[in-house]
This record gives sequence, C-alpha cells and structure tokens, in this order.
Amino acid sequence: MAEDRGRRTEVRGQKSEDRSQRTEDRGQKSEDRSQRTEDRSQRTKVR
Repeated sequence: MAEDRGRRTEVRGQKSEDRSQRTEDRGQKSEDRSQRTEDRSQRTKVR
C-alpha cells in the first residue's frame, strides 16, 4: 500500500512537470508570434 502511494505521488509530479512544459511551449509560441509581427514591421520599414 505504501509503495503504491509513493508511485502515485511520482505520477502526479510527472503530470505537473508535463503541465509546466506545456505552458513553456505556449510561451515560446507567443514569442514566435511576436517575432513574426516584428519581421513584418521591419519588412514594411524596408519598403
């Protein structure tokens, strides 16, 4: 019983880690978007 509980807490920890990684991926996506908008503004300036 105690071992099962330890394993469950481990799984929970992994799930929380996966969530944090997902939020990180979202942050990177938003960064990519901002970079794209910057590239667009630079292109318009070049013209």
